[in-house]
Amino acid sequence: MAPAPLSLPAAELIQEVFSCVLYGIYLVTLGMAGRILLTTESGRWRRASEIRWVLVAVSVLLFVNTTLDLTMATITLMQAFILYTGPGGPTHVFEHSSGYQTITKSICVVVQSLTGDGFLIYRCWILYNRSKLVLGCGGILWFTNLACAARAIVLLTQASQGLILSSPIQPWMQSFWSLTIAINILATSLIVLRIWLVERENKRYRIGVESTQTHSPPPKSALSRAMRNIVESGMIYTVASILTLGAYTANSNLLYPFSAIELQSVGITFNLILIRGKTTTTQHQHSKRDHTLSTSVPFNFRNFHSRTTAETYTVRSGEGEGQDNVFALMEKEKDAGSKGGESTATVV
Repeated sequence: MAPAPLSLPAAELIQEVFSCVLYGIYLVTLGMAGRILLTTESGRWRRASEIRWVLVAVSVLLFVNTTLDLTMATITLMQAFILYTGPGGPTHVFEHSSGYQTITKSICVVVQSLTGDGFLIYRCWILYNRSKLVLGCGGILWFTNLACAARAIVLLTQASQGLILSSPIQPWMQSFWSLTIAINILATSLIVLRIWLVERENKRYRIGVESTQTHSPPPKSALSRAMRNIVESGMIYTVASILTLGAYTANSNLLYPFSAIELQSVGITFNLILIRGKTTTTQHQHSKRDHTLSTSVPFNFRNFHSRTTAETYTVRSGEGEGQDNVFALMEKEKDAGSKGGESTATVV
């Protein structure tokens, strides 16, 4: 005998449980990431000129949006299971709640995904020296996704029943989640590819230097760890988006808990990249002290084979702490590249 499909009230309850648990995890990671963004390693509050305001703005937007979504979900559950006493029970409330709660929750999911995708495109754009091609291709995908989401929200406001799985809305949201997955995979792959190319080029020079100075095995480079951090964090978001798309395609009520996982995963992965980026740099610094040598990382993306006079930048404690440290190095390269030379970022 086949198991009964998941009912709508049960799906909403599971969604609330997942949201509360993941929201708690998100708050913990937000506190750790906020400390990195707003304070130095010594505990001093950063001056306004030292704060990475883009990261702070994204963090605040994700926090407000995540909190609003959980608040709306809680209000809807209270109305369904406590306040409403009419016919149909909780199912009637969930199926006919096409008011502000359902609209707001749907907008929160869309805003969270678009924010995460937009920041991935921004990182990719910075990493590729503000390439117009990267920005143009990413922008086309992002605005197409925005159009799909906007159309779905408009149709939801006109639906006789406030169900996000209703037939007119479903194809638009399937397109939205498909584009979200495509943007995430494409942007993450481009970021990792760029870092891998630099690391491969750098390794040829680093191995020769380390072999003449020490017989112990060399530590894993900061860029290698950064690639792993970005891939692992990106996989969380990608898997959650794939599960959500699968639930839409199957017309299953599992969409509700899966969408809760996806919404929370955006903020968690954003914070994890900041936290692990800081941890990677700290571990790299300690490892370098143990091996008594420093590692030079060339960041001449425009021409790997042109070896001109190198200009060295040193990332010390307090410099680059308020952002993903890999991208701090990328911005150093960008500034040096505008002078016409190749820069070398030394992590000490």
